[in-house]
Amino acid sequence: MGKLGFISILVAMLAVLLGQRIYNFRAMATRELVKNHLPNCVLLENLDHGSEDITILGDGLAFISTVIDSFYATNDHYFENQFLQSYVEILLFQPWGNVVPTEVKEVSQGYYFANGINMSPDKRHIYVADLFDHNVHVLERKEDNTLTRVKTVAVGSLVDNIEVDPETGDLWVGCHPNGWKALLFDPNDPAGSEVVRIQNIHSDKPQVTRVYEDDGQVLIGSSVATTYGGKLLIGTIFHKTLVCDLK
Repeated sequence: MGKLGFISILVAMLAVLLGQRIYNFRAMATRELVKNHLPNCVLLENLDHGSEDITILGDGLAFISTVIDSFYATNDHYFENQFLQSYVEILLFQPWGNVVPTEVKEVSQGYYFANGINMSPDKRHIYVADLFDHNVHVLERKEDNTLTRVKTVAVGSLVDNIEVDPETGDLWVGCHPNGWKALLFDPNDPAGSEVVRIQNIHSDKPQVTRVYEDDGQVLIGSSVATTYGGKLLIGTIFHKTLVCDLK
């Protein structure tokens, strides 16, 4: 086979692969929804500009945040040695504390758009949402905090943030059923919202259930969902926050 023929075959293979990716993305980015609402849904007051991530503690206290690009950490000691920390720093009483950007170390790669991340209740596994690949990846956590891929669960939607039920281990995922609309943000044609629940994720057949679906008339651009006391709390990128009764 000549060089020209080899290049032609290579170009054709790349075109097929890229075409499939574009087709999958377009299908997910423009998918229309049939409404699937839960009972007694109420929009929370004074949360009108997004609640991109939500975490609920065991006592019911909810932390609701917007997106941040970076964060900083404080060092309350200057020396690494325990003796110097305990005695020299106290005796000298110098302003040696500082603020530093957090250190980042790559422990897993190969994602199209790594997004939401969370940990299993036993802290043995990490869950990573791959937005453009429409999957949730399960990784095993090693003692040195390196990660090994275990499996991938297809969600069938653009997956955003992941919350984990501390008792059942179920994953609650905020999804974008039509991401193109979320990107363009046309108030006359709003992006829909979708919440997916993944049960028995470590089994051979995880159960993926669409718990809530809306075409954007009630909730625009869902990004996270979490549960507490029989309620489902759904946050968005830039819209409102919804709380519903679970069936």
